[in-house]
Amino acid sequence: MSNYKQAENERSDIDSSGVSYRDLFQYNPQPMWVYDVETFAILDVNEAAVRHYGYSKAEFLQLTIKDIRPCYDIPVVEAAVEAVRQHDKLYTTGIYRHKKKDGSIIYVTLQSNIIYINGRKAELVLSTDITEKRKTDEKFRAIFEHTRDAIIISNDDGHCLDFNDATVALFGYTKEELSRMSLFDFIVLREGQDSNDVWRRFLNGEILEGTTQVRHKAGNIIIASFNAQPDILPGMHLCILADVTESVLKSSDLTLSNERYKLILNAANEAIYDWDILQNKVEWGTGFKDIFGYDLQVHANRIWSENIYEEDKLRVLDEIITAKADPGCAMTVTECRYIKFDGSVALVEHRIIFLRNESGVAIRAVGSVRDITDYKQNLHRIQLQNEQLKDIAWIQSHVVRAPLARLMGLVELLKMGEYGELGKDVVLNLVHDSAAELDKVIKDIVSKADKVQIRHED
Repeated sequence: MSNYKQAENERSDIDSSGVSYRDLFQYNPQPMWVYDVETFAILDVNEAAVRHYGYSKAEFLQLTIKDIRPCYDIPVVEAAVEAVRQHDKLYTTGIYRHKKKDGSIIYVTLQSNIIYINGRKAELVLSTDITEKRKTDEKFRAIFEHTRDAIIISNDDGHCLDFNDATVALFGYTKEELSRMSLFDFIVLREGQDSNDVWRRFLNGEILEGTTQVRHKAGNIIIASFNAQPDILPGMHLCILADVTESVLKSSDLTLSNERYKLILNAANEAIYDWDILQNKVEWGTGFKDIFGYDLQVHANRIWSENIYEEDKLRVLDEIITAKADPGCAMTVTECRYIKFDGSVALVEHRIIFLRNESGVAIRAVGSVRDITDYKQNLHRIQLQNEQLKDIAWIQSHVVRAPLARLMGLVELLKMGEYGELGKDVVLNLVHDSAAELDKVIKDIVSKADKVQIRHED
């Protein structure tokens, strides 16, 4: 009898047993199916599974649950089903990879329960596609962990729910201390300001960016630029802080020593410039020639803007002009491609901090240009290595388990001397085969780890 006809008969048996498919199965908005624990054959699927996976119902009933898994995940399926076979009642859940009819791979959360159909053991499975959520979470976590700016996520009361390592570095508190603190344990309010009023204005979208003073654990005051966004999720609010203490020119009557200022420009690792906006004059430090190769004594004052990558130029110049014209903007940061003197293209980060008069008009600015090409490439390399290490960890926790479990069971039989119909020689051969399989898996893990190490050293 074909899987399809057998499934039709068994579904009739299920219906007659009192399970209401119309309400609990067939019309469930989540993909669901029932499969035979002994044969892996899919016995029934609902309409949501048909829509999501791309198979017709008749096609589904010709498949086993192995057919909707990538080939490299088959051992995981077999190990999981083997565990189900050992129980009469069992609820399981986990995250797995599935394969649609078109060959695309998706990540799903599976929830399953053992059921019995005319005395035969089967399992009812509910599938939830989390592929897009997983991609979003990974992108956000990469930004969250690797940015140099402090990122804090708070609740409706302003208490810290989550924060990155840069937050620890900025404020000097441990993660345990930060988890018990509020944003207003750091922010220094001006005289007459009320924290409840400031928080209300933030939640209403009235305070989203600017500069503020924050207090380090040691007591010293830091000038920080901030960008904030209320309600990134219900009850969750985002605040990003960057230390600009050393860069901000605090007042228009601040007079810098020319000699000391030139030393700062020459000693910096970044290409730093002083922009006299009223006179439209720019003075660059020597770092610009060291990083980008242009001789500033030869090239004109517009050397920076003239060599921005053509496809990025309008966007970057528009961002700078907009920021300069905004009285509330203390700093702007942009990234773009830049053509060096030798013709190579670098990815650069450009920061500009504005000094404004009492009317909010920008009269002077300090800018820094930093080549972040290597940083971005290293970050990408680290992300690739993390993915490879995840694969190794998955092999260790899943693929090793099957031969190891068999080996332990066979050794126990040898210890007890109870071989049944197998005989001692057969059991010993099975022990040898399981040990050989385990040895191969371990060699594969070592090989993958060696490759990751080599790439890291390169």
